Amino acid sequence: MTWPFGDVLDVVEKADSGDSVFDASHVPLHWDGMYVATIPEFQVFHCADAGWANTGGETVFIDTVGLLEAAGGPLRETWQGIETTYRIPYVSHYGGCVRSRLVVEHPVSGVATLRYSPLADAVPGFRNPHTVTHEGLDPELIHDAMAQLNRCLTDPAHRYEHAWRTGDVLIADNLALLHGRKAFVNGSSRHLQRVHVHADPVLVNTGAVRTAKCCSTE
Repeated sequence: MTWPFGDVLDVVEKADSGDSVFDASHVPLHWDGMYVATIPEFQVFHCADAGWANTGGETVFIDTVGLLEAAGGPLRETWQGIETTYRIPYVSHYGGCVRSRLVVEHPVSGVATLRYSPLADAVPGFRNPHTVTHEGLDPELIHDAMAQLNRCLTDPAHRYEHAWRTGDVLIADNLALLHGRKAFVNGSSRHLQRVHVHADPVLVNTGAVRTAKCCSTE
């Protein structure tokens, strides 16, 4: 999957990039390609330089398939009734608006997966926060269901935090997992390289909305 910058994204800290991907802050859980026309099936990461040891910055992965299986029928059915809209200003190589059911079918395996990206409002210094709105159920029911989901996302049974070592290669299913990043303790000297691989056939992002009204962050 080729982006405007090419095939390989070099994830290194950059001053004044305007994008929190390129700084040392926490990055909320998300799926790659959520704001663009196509969604990759796989992420391939290579750690060119792990940087300073024991300084945070672990990449977090959530097994959404296992989380949904463990949640139980009633809670899973409640989540299935929720539709979420995300909006973010255009920064670097992504931005806009996307609508998605909270629970969607994996396009390849057919199992139930989560499509969710929590708010980053409480993250100090986060450069490009997005907005999140939920629809489909009574607001109080949505509030309680999302609170339960946020608690489930911290469960070690479904959560893996990868501490990078120089030379690591990691392949992740972008359709079954959510991922994010823990904050670095004091800046980052790490250099990751990331490549996206399309599904066959290519997965079109049917939730991406290109209207000015939807993309407004006001």
